[in-house]
Amino acid sequence: MQPIGTTLALLCTTAAIGAVWLHTQTDEAPLRSALDVLGLIAAMAAVARAVALVRRTALRPRAAGVMSTVGIVGIVALGCWIGANSPQLTWFGSQVSHGPRDRQQVALTFDDGPNATATLAIAAILDAHNAKGTFFTVGKAVNRRPDITRALIADGHLIGNHSYHHDSTHWLDPRYLELGKAQDAIGDQTGVCPAFFRAPHGQHTPFMAHVVHAHGMVMAGWDVSAGDWLSRDPQALARQIVSKARPGSIIDLHDGLDGNVDVDRTVLVRAMPYILDGLAARHLEPVRLDVLLNRPGYLARCDRRLVQTRAAASGIAPKSIAASVRLVRER
Repeated sequence: MQPIGTTLALLCTTAAIGAVWLHTQTDEAPLRSALDVLGLIAAMAAVARAVALVRRTALRPRAAGVMSTVGIVGIVALGCWIGANSPQLTWFGSQVSHGPRDRQQVALTFDDGPNATATLAIAAILDAHNAKGTFFTVGKAVNRRPDITRALIADGHLIGNHSYHHDSTHWLDPRYLELGKAQDAIGDQTGVCPAFFRAPHGQHTPFMAHVVHAHGMVMAGWDVSAGDWLSRDPQALARQIVSKARPGSIIDLHDGLDGNVDVDRTVLVRAMPYILDGLAARHLEPVRLDVLLNRPGYLARCDRRLVQTRAAASGIAPKSIAASVRLVRER
């Protein structure tokens, strides 16, 4: 039993050290608290087993087993959860969360649209500040309101893929069919094939990462977010965003929620002038994600369809957004 006891003592010690390290990898208070508890349990189990080995005494099997199992399994499980839910960590597949830190540029990115209450209003505010944004669109919403996404492309904003349904279960499917379905919807409705994909809620697996890269796409996370879907105060929201931004930041905002085209997101519309003014005061220039990362914004081919993306990728606007806004409002 001596070798088994030694092995378990080492495993518990490793788990306790792992809990301390994982604590530095997440900003979520509940996860940190859970790691503290599990790390303490693993450390206690390691000490108990070490003492038993030194004294050559036997531990009570049930108590020792429970402590060791809870500590080791719990810490491993939380580690997997942190890796799968982080928009910055690359444990489960390559993703980019920021651009070069030596240039005074940031990317304003918007998730879950297109949305009738906010998307084009945000685009108009960006235009008024001589800025362009990146809109990660949900396939089902693009199918419902393709006119909004077409207006964004026409005005030189960048479109990204943000899944088809934007739910909380499809990310667990190893095939991750959501990516191709959304790519088809965007390609059919607009004629462009996004080169950037953002996982809904930031949740990703190695299987999803493989599917994304097999499509020749880049998985994009972020390094600045303020939970804007919960905010009711546009100025407070703007202060949070601006205070966190730094050169190269990818800023995550939400012009929609879960692909609901009618949900009220006017709080972000009201916050946008404050955000843009705050970034300007810090000499940070908002640019499209492809510009920030110096990568193509669109693919030359969506599955079997060859699409014409040169004008969209270059940011050339063949028609004004004012006309597009009028078109949307008339519907």
